[in-house]
Amino acid sequence: MKETDFVLMSEKQFDEVIRYISELTSQRFMHLNLSDDIASSILAKLIKSPAPTDPMGIPADFINSVFPKAVEDVFNNYHKLSFLFCLSKTQDPSLSEDISQEIIRLLLSSKNDIDNVYAWIRQVTHNLLCKHYEYMAKERDLYNMLCMEASSLQNMMRSENTVDIEGLNPQAKKEILTSKEYHDYTAMLAFNGIRDYAASMNVSDKVAQKRKDKVIRNLRSKILLAIGWEASRKILNYNQYIAIQKFIRSLLKAGHSTGDTQPQSKISPKLAQAMNGIERIDDWGITMVDNGRFRIHIFHLSQDKQPIIATFFILLNEKNHVSVENCKKNEIIGAHTIPANVQIPKEMGRSLWTYEKIISLLK
Repeated sequence: MKETDFVLMSEKQFDEVIRYISELTSQRFMHLNLSDDIASSILAKLIKSPAPTDPMGIPADFINSVFPKAVEDVFNNYHKLSFLFCLSKTQDPSLSEDISQEIIRLLLSSKNDIDNVYAWIRQVTHNLLCKHYEYMAKERDLYNMLCMEASSLQNMMRSENTVDIEGLNPQAKKEILTSKEYHDYTAMLAFNGIRDYAASMNVSDKVAQKRKDKVIRNLRSKILLAIGWEASRKILNYNQYIAIQKFIRSLLKAGHSTGDTQPQSKISPKLAQAMNGIERIDDWGITMVDNGRFRIHIFHLSQDKQPIIATFFILLNEKNHVSVENCKKNEIIGAHTIPANVQIPKEMGRSLWTYEKIISLLK
């Protein structure tokens, strides 16, 4: 490019151009001091522009036309600055890109005046990196805790006679250690065997075994509730489980009585309607809605292989008396056969996956 191709400006014109760019920048970016960076970008374009300008005035039209591109160039440079800083620390391009994009978003949304943008970018980029790795450390701790908890639960469910709480998180473990259920369990373990345990209570071995099963079930229920289980028969303690089983047997009688000609004064019409067609209970499940309130699902596979499901919303009081708040028969849209090579774990807590997602994984 020849020397005559460059736009020449006097000191007065230069000062006027800088003033105009500063005003324009302040109007667009109230809290950010970007004038110098944007001015440098625009001046580089202006000086190299072959377009004629009024030697006595400010090339306002030219500045307005190149202002958007100058802003883009400046923010691209900020983005690059943050990206390279991250990359030098992490050697992770993906993480560096995520953080640098977040930096630009935070910069533009800041309500505080930022005079030194470069210093701000380096400081905030460093802070975001620290937060990221602090979060990653917490995730690793959570992952390790969950692994220990899973191992503890697996051992607990596998053994019928012992309960292991060593793998539980500290808060749940503290709750269990101070519970009556754990006190009864440790008291039972103090005996050498079921015979000594029976002798201490002056009962038969059979009764002692039943009480032992009750103690273990109560403790397991306490543990599962403490770690957040909501959908499993195992969340019920011994007396609750017995009460629910008795309630389910009464439901089955209600279903059978719908075909009788005798009066059904003791049977709610809505309850009888929900159980209509259910000749036997092939399976059932329970979910805790909140403390003392549960949702029970009754499943029956009819002779023509059509599933029938009824849902009962119940309240279980402190004396383990069951009262039905509501009930309905579920409408079955269709049945899906599970392939032989696919295993769907049961009683693992409430599922967060939709039915559609589960079906898609089976294909």
